[in-house]
Amino acid sequence: MTADQPRARASRRFSLGSMIAYLAWLIGQVIAGSVTVARRALTPGAFAEPSIVAFPLRCETDLEVTWMASSITITPGTLVVGTAHGSDTEPVTVFVHSVFDQDRESVREGLREMEERLLRMTRGPRWQEYEDRTDHGGRKTG
Repeated sequence: MTADQPRARASRRFSLGSMIAYLAWLIGQVIAGSVTVARRALTPGAFAEPSIVAFPLRCETDLEVTWMASSITITPGTLVVGTAHGSDTEPVTVFVHSVFDQDRESVREGLREMEERLLRMTRGPRWQEYEDRTDHGGRKTG
């Protein structure tokens, strides 16, 4: 055990402040999604531009995966239609149906932002710093 391991573990703690920030951001996403759905429903012409995107997660725990899938599903215009179990070499993957965005990369960018905020909440504000220094088993890489 090295001197910096306790500090690294401390950076992976749940953050109440980040949880409040995440929930406020998520509520904003739900409101924005609702406005988009209402506007599209009331605008003549094409309503939907659907796509399905495979998105590999950095979420590792059941709680993180469940929270991410739930966050996606409660956001109007998106729905998790399936998951692929992860393994030691492959991450859990969610398959997301987006009603209003044919540009799959833009859907992935939105999902990345959601996941970043979620992991900041569950692992602490410095979770990326910890991830950069360790592999997925928590072992120091460099």
